Amino acid sequence: MNEAKVPLPSESGSDGSQAKADANIQELVPAKASAMPMADSIIGLASSNSRAFGGEVASTLVAGVAAQMASELQQTRAELSSVRVTAEASASDLADERVKSAVLSERLRAFQATRHLKHLGVAVGTLLLGTAFQLSRTGNTPIAITAAVIGALLVLVSWWSVPRGGDK
Repeated sequence: MNEAKVPLPSESGSDGSQAKADANIQELVPAKASAMPMADSIIGLASSNSRAFGGEVASTLVAGVAAQMASELQQTRAELSSVRVTAEASASDLADERVKSAVLSERLRAFQATRHLKHLGVAVGTLLLGTAFQLSRTGNTPIAITAAVIGALLVLVSWWSVPRGGDK
């Protein structure tokens, strides 16, 4: 237990043995940080010297107006901060959507560019398959098998080939 030591009556400090401080030593009080320095100054002036603002009523009114304006300024700054966060999030979402749109547009152009080639592959493949059946009836079996394999490959590749792409 840490109790404060009570001074003896002879050590009361009132015996006249105190030394006078130097005249050039001043106590420095650090300024406290304030969110509303101007409003605090006006309120301080109004409370310490009400005549500076024309009397008690006027100084109270000026101090109240300054406090109200400072409070509204803080609220406006808080709202601005939240709006900026929302705007940054929206800008990020917009950039993501633009990238997604560009990817989908490129896929569409690739699909349109290869669409005619796919149709040509199906047409040539079915033509080769039909020719292979006709050649197999006439007795040209090796040529018929080659035409049938090439035609079947063309048809299958044309049906199942799709433009490549993932989510990104």
